[in-house]
Amino acid sequence: MNFDYSFIIDLHGQDSIEATSSVLNALFAFDENKNYEYFDIITGNGSGALKFVVSDLLETENYRYKFLNQNQSIIRVYRKKR
Repeated sequence: MNFDYSFIIDLHGQDSIEATSSVLNALFAFDENKNYEYFDIITGNGSGALKFVVSDLLETENYRYKFLNQNQSIIRVYRKKR
């Protein structure tokens, strides 16, 4: 059996304030549930503003992350840096 201990949030259609709130809520849920190994954030292609907002927020909050695709529209978030 292959268990996927992750979840996804999609920020399509959100402005930077809504996206920040969504990501902070997801980070809280992520920290509360130790069963999750990571979670993915879909920022979409658009202007690219959300990927910068999200990556800056993740760095400020001290989370490890990586972009999963070439256009950097999907971000995988891992546990905080130690």
